[in-house]
Amino acid sequence: MVGGRRSLMRLVIPKLVVLDSATLGKVSRDYWSPDEAPKAKARAFVARLVEHSVFVAVTMTHVSELLRHNDDRLVRHRLAFLRALPFIAWLRPYDRNWFPGGIPDLWRRELHAVVYGGKRGWRSIVDSVRADLWETGTGAEMFDNDRLWFRLRQVWKRQHRDEKYIASIARTDPGQMSHLTIAEVEHLPRRSKEDLAKFIPQFVANMQMQLERHGDRRLESPQRAAFAFSRATMHDVDRFETAGGDPLDRMLEHHEIPKDLMTLGMTVADLGQLAIYTSQLKLIGGHLEPPAFVTIRDVPPDTLPSFVLQRRLSAIQRDAVRVSGSDLGDGHIAPLTLYVDGLEVDKRTCEFLKQIQRADESLAALMQPFFRSTDYGGIPDRFAPVP
Repeated sequence: MVGGRRSLMRLVIPKLVVLDSATLGKVSRDYWSPDEAPKAKARAFVARLVEHSVFVAVTMTHVSELLRHNDDRLVRHRLAFLRALPFIAWLRPYDRNWFPGGIPDLWRRELHAVVYGGKRGWRSIVDSVRADLWETGTGAEMFDNDRLWFRLRQVWKRQHRDEKYIASIARTDPGQMSHLTIAEVEHLPRRSKEDLAKFIPQFVANMQMQLERHGDRRLESPQRAAFAFSRATMHDVDRFETAGGDPLDRMLEHHEIPKDLMTLGMTVADLGQLAIYTSQLKLIGGHLEPPAFVTIRDVPPDTLPSFVLQRRLSAIQRDAVRVSGSDLGDGHIAPLTLYVDGLEVDKRTCEFLKQIQRADESLAALMQPFFRSTDYGGIPDRFAPVP
């Protein structure tokens, strides 16, 4: 009895929210602030999440983005903040070790559900994977070893440099080929080796210009990046030419794409996406337990829901005026909208996800609420019980 009245017990179902890494950084900053107002705000934020039975869900992408900062003191504060969280959840790795998992683990789990669980259809796959996707505990259990996380931080700092390069390269089309159809490509005149050698400087110059105009502003040397990628591209072109026959056929063979899956109306960019998918499928399948050497015929490109969402987001990101290395991290986080109760994203990603929703009702039906926030203090209210 409370105040002379019988209290009613409410069944509380834990909820999972994925916060943007920038928000986690802001809360951490305020949590340890010497000023009472921001400190009180951050601690009230955490307390209200606990009050509403909300677990802060993290992946390896979140942890790497938080800890790869150059400021040692800031990183120690962030680790201490993560350690102080009373309710956290982390994506359970496919091999079930204690570390936070990432998007490769999610893809492996979805592929496992298809290959070994016999699941068909996005809804069936998501329902099957969600049941075992998240591990829950306390921050103190996960982030109890500063030395380990600081060692990993060096790896993530190098990885961050690579992300800026990859995202920037993906935005370029120095040969002006991506939007050509296969029919149009087959009617292009074949370049001789001499003509190809003369074209290389123009290719490099076009790529450098596109990197400077559309790439990540923090890319260290667009000129060096343009040269390195151009050299690798021309090496591939020469290899397919040297193999004899139709270079397009040689490329399909190299990427293990059945020729009948290529249509004349398909664009070069579409064919590139098929090549990426076959490569990913081979890698993911090889790391299942037991390994499953499935082909693109066994598991078509539209089979795995998180992979589909990630590729659609990536396609929209590549058409943006200016790309960022953070696009890769966003692409690894966005598919979690299929698996959590709330997903916080930045302004740009929020708009991109809305575009995906509008374009595909089937995928939209699976996407849980996602949102952007200008003030983290209001986030817990999204999960308050309905009176």
